[in-house]
Amino acid sequence: MNAICLNFKVHLPYQYKKYHFFNIGSDHEYVDYEAGKHMLRQVAQRCYMPANAMMMDLIEKYGNKVSFTFTISGTMMEMMQIFAPELLNSFKQLITTGRIELMATPYYHSLAAIKSSDEFKKQVKMHQKKTMEIFGVKPRNFINTDMVYADYIGVILSEMGFKGAVVEGAKHVLGWRSPNYVYSNPIARNFKLLFRNQDLSDDIAIRFSNTFWTGYPLTAEKFLDWIMRDPNHRTITIAMDYRVLGDYMDTSSGIFHFFTNIPRTVFQYTDFQFLTPDEIFNKMDSVAAVYIPNETSWQAAERDTSFWLGNDLQRDFFNKLYALEEAVKYSNDKALLNDWRRLQDADYLGDMNLRWLTEQNISNKKFSPYNAYINLVNIYNDLEMRIQQLKFSRMVVRKKMRNEKSEELVFEP
Repeated sequence: MNAICLNFKVHLPYQYKKYHFFNIGSDHEYVDYEAGKHMLRQVAQRCYMPANAMMMDLIEKYGNKVSFTFTISGTMMEMMQIFAPELLNSFKQLITTGRIELMATPYYHSLAAIKSSDEFKKQVKMHQKKTMEIFGVKPRNFINTDMVYADYIGVILSEMGFKGAVVEGAKHVLGWRSPNYVYSNPIARNFKLLFRNQDLSDDIAIRFSNTFWTGYPLTAEKFLDWIMRDPNHRTITIAMDYRVLGDYMDTSSGIFHFFTNIPRTVFQYTDFQFLTPDEIFNKMDSVAAVYIPNETSWQAAERDTSFWLGNDLQRDFFNKLYALEEAVKYSNDKALLNDWRRLQDADYLGDMNLRWLTEQNISNKKFSPYNAYINLVNIYNDLEMRIQQLKFSRMVVRKKMRNEKSEELVFEP
């Protein structure tokens, strides 16, 4: 049996307002909801709504022969509930067809897995609960934030009851092995792994509209020919951001036409099936265990975590943020905890990436990594001040309660 597994990430971060030094201590509202609403509706119009309509057309046309996989972050589900209920209904209609698998992921699109196993587990459980609440489905398989994965993460997920995960097919990890088979975790042997086919995925997600690329223009027939030329074509796992369809590459690029033609071409010339990770894990056994001692991801050429943690700005903010974990959770303040968790979104760390700086974006206040860092550190400082104020106020309350209790115990003859 040969299979194609199509995976799409659906996530947008909350948009933070310009938070100045003088806001610290007086303004505890960090999110620019209007900017977030505008961004979501803009992306929904260009990408999510027409892409969902295309998926529905393919399901209606081919029935059980096609299936797709979505990883919708908890943040994204929240934003759709608040700002775009019609988009949420569109996803609900897709999922009711039974041809969509929803994958579990950290609720806040965070990198908690590499810093705090306790926080990681909590966010994954939160995401499962939210997915059940909105879509009536509890995910059985997992895709981490931008496919961040290492052996220890697989062990945690196995202990949580997950069957398997979709991870990046990093060449420095696979070596001579093909990404087109089912593998397993070397410690938790029952935990299965599907490796993203890096080349084929990036041919669509990155190179599709590049007119200087030797493979341009990419057609469904050409793409299928590349798949068939590889003798190891057991399971072809394609994964990308859903925004590739209509947002990163607009309609004029032919991206919708390409995806519409893939099933027709596959069914015409091959015996491939379109399967979800859950279907593949149920039908196929692992061929071998693969050791992944260090974190991999689908980001940048290195396929590691350096995209988010590659410079001092990123590492400083990341370490500061998780240093607050114990105090935030001990506070038992829901608003404080929610604000702290929202700050964990990996996209904010990506905004501080210094690798592709140009004179233009250094001078642009909106896109400067330095301004992104300053803005987030100001918010962090306000969070820290709120914790200290909460500790002080609770200390005063406890002291007052002790005084009142001691006054009650005074004996009056």
